[in-house]
Amino acid sequence: MKHLLIFAILAIAAESHAARRTEDPAPYMATQSMIWEQLPGQWNEGAFLGNGRIGMMVYVDSLDNSLTLWLSRPDVTDHRGAPDRKSSIGVKGASVMTDFCRMDVGRMKLFPEARILDGRFELDIYNARLTGVLHTERGDIRIRAFTPYDREVNVVETVTDIPCSWQLQPGSPRSPRIQVFPHLKEQLHYEDNPAPQLVARETEGWSVHPLTAGGDYATYWRQERSDVGSVLYVSTKNEVPQAGRSLVEARKEVEQAAATGAATLERRSAAWWNAYYTTGMIDIPDRQMENFYHIQLYKLAACSHPDGPVMDCLGTFYKATQWPGIWWNLNVQLTYLSTLATNRLEQAANYVKLLDERFEEILTAHDPARCGDFAWALHTYYSCLRYSGVDWRRIAEGVVPKAEALLRIYEPHLAERDGIFQLLDTESPEYDGFRTYTNSNYNLAALRWLLTTLIALSDRTGVQSAACARRADLLARLHPAPVDENGYRIASDQPVDKSHRHYSHLLAFYPLHLCDPDDPQTRILLERSLAHWLGIDNGRELAGYSYTGGASLYALLGDGEKAHALLKHFLNEPIGMGLLLPNTFYTECDGKNPVIETPLSAATAITEMLLQSRNGALRIFPAVPESWRECSFRELRAEGGFVVSARREEGKTRWVKIRNESGEPLRIFLPDWRRVCRVEGNRGHIVSEGGGYHTVSIPKGATVVLAEEMNTKADTRHSIPPQGIRNFYGVKRGQGLPRRMEWPENKE
Repeated sequence: MKHLLIFAILAIAAESHAARRTEDPAPYMATQSMIWEQLPGQWNEGAFLGNGRIGMMVYVDSLDNSLTLWLSRPDVTDHRGAPDRKSSIGVKGASVMTDFCRMDVGRMKLFPEARILDGRFELDIYNARLTGVLHTERGDIRIRAFTPYDREVNVVETVTDIPCSWQLQPGSPRSPRIQVFPHLKEQLHYEDNPAPQLVARETEGWSVHPLTAGGDYATYWRQERSDVGSVLYVSTKNEVPQAGRSLVEARKEVEQAAATGAATLERRSAAWWNAYYTTGMIDIPDRQMENFYHIQLYKLAACSHPDGPVMDCLGTFYKATQWPGIWWNLNVQLTYLSTLATNRLEQAANYVKLLDERFEEILTAHDPARCGDFAWALHTYYSCLRYSGVDWRRIAEGVVPKAEALLRIYEPHLAERDGIFQLLDTESPEYDGFRTYTNSNYNLAALRWLLTTLIALSDRTGVQSAACARRADLLARLHPAPVDENGYRIASDQPVDKSHRHYSHLLAFYPLHLCDPDDPQTRILLERSLAHWLGIDNGRELAGYSYTGGASLYALLGDGEKAHALLKHFLNEPIGMGLLLPNTFYTECDGKNPVIETPLSAATAITEMLLQSRNGALRIFPAVPESWRECSFRELRAEGGFVVSARREEGKTRWVKIRNESGEPLRIFLPDWRRVCRVEGNRGHIVSEGGGYHTVSIPKGATVVLAEEMNTKADTRHSIPPQGIRNFYGVKRGQGLPRRMEWPENKE
């Protein structure tokens, strides 16, 4: 009886701590907010607000006792190689380090006439709103801040009896690369831009940053006071190459925002963000990982806008760094892979636009030995189109000219020997710096994907060209991937013989999907390659994206345990040269250089554990660990324009809901079902192929729900985690970073 009583008590306790489900997303999303139990003390701990066109990192600077807004606008770059354009990206000879690097907008600082002692922040990602309180020696300062999604202005409300003043501190007119490494100024013959012009008044002010190449960018702020507090409106505009317009436009933006009012701006913005979270949602037992994932969804919209610039290493949020722009040897590709399965293609529109407008210019502005970088970039572009569900002719129109331009770069690197085409003098990113190799696996995979894709597009569209036979012959006789006893090599003349953060030698496997992990021999080779790459020198030189990439690679092998373990390591353990921060940003070089692709690629890996599009088939829960016996996802996106939701219960897929946005035929892999029933949706039919594969015809625009049993209901409610296992991110009490992690500011 005593044992039964204890069991009953434990059962009641367990039930009281179990998750409950609700249709209302607001209570669930409250568990995903970021909470700072103590105030963030630097950029690396800050709360971030933005919309991909403008934003700010918010923290408290103890050095000058200020609430600091590090302002940012991601299209504020230099343009020294192209005086007639906003940016000199794609200009031959122009350098991302000094010619089209990001530039510092500056900081808005609130100085109270009292010492800040402590406080608390909460970033509500569902409404994209920051609230908080600063405790001072003379009372509290309450803040409320947001960046309206549809405006280029930041808004900060403060309520306090303490006298406070806002001040604008303009950013440096120098390239961040030169700030970080001042010795390069003379070596590169770098000339600073002119000093910014600053005007400061009691309730308004502005700065104008002239650029040596012409034009300027400007920030304008205004404070509207009331009986209970004040509202700050601050906008940065960039009208380059025009001169004299940026300040006019920034002032106009602030005036329009002030006329609308903070309450109306916030209500409109919250409505957009609430709608944003109706798709791409997950519900998994690992609540830390779930929380991290949803913050990355927030980060995507905070850092990328369809009318804004392509996300660089910083996203929206500026910080002095040695990498002040777009890097093409992995970074931007991984950044935009995160928009696919998460169903955030709107946030990839700027990437598609850039490649449509400037791809060949960017390609020819770089060393031909780096052509693999741009084949990978084109694959990400191609994937954006495939996931959107546009027809094959539209894909061919976008991809074929770019792929042909790449082939022209590859041709001089090809040499026929004994009937085999060798690939000479191309890179494998950053292995021994910028050495070139014979038959680098990275570039062989890139070239093989280009040829395969061009041939497939020709077959799909029926558009044949004289080059088709040549491409088929080149593909058939292209040197095979170099391998040895440890798996894939870097190249024919280079084994993987040291720890290295890039997995570029495995590009054929991920993300190009040229290797079939269902083939037993291929699988053995892939497993051996992965184990060697991750384990050599005990992973001494691995970076954050090595762990997230490894998770994606294991997910494609269907190994959910190893994928999950690598992601948990990334979230909780030391990661070599990298550092995952309390606000989910990731930095390298002792916390000084942000690189945005890594946390976003972790979100990608999580979706690949839940849903994959591979070998022309959807795979549901293909790589979940055993502990995820109960999990679900809502409106993830799959290749071909399919929007998919599913639930797993008691370790088995319960139901799958699919909306066909393209009209393509659907093939799905459901190995744990005895049969497949259509339980919702009145159109289409199901044909079982055997081996767990099924073809389901779904008319364009229609939705069906599939299940093993006819009486199954698709329950899409949110599962609210219990208290104590939620809100993992933000600075927790006593867990702030041990030191400031910023490059010294170099001023003359």
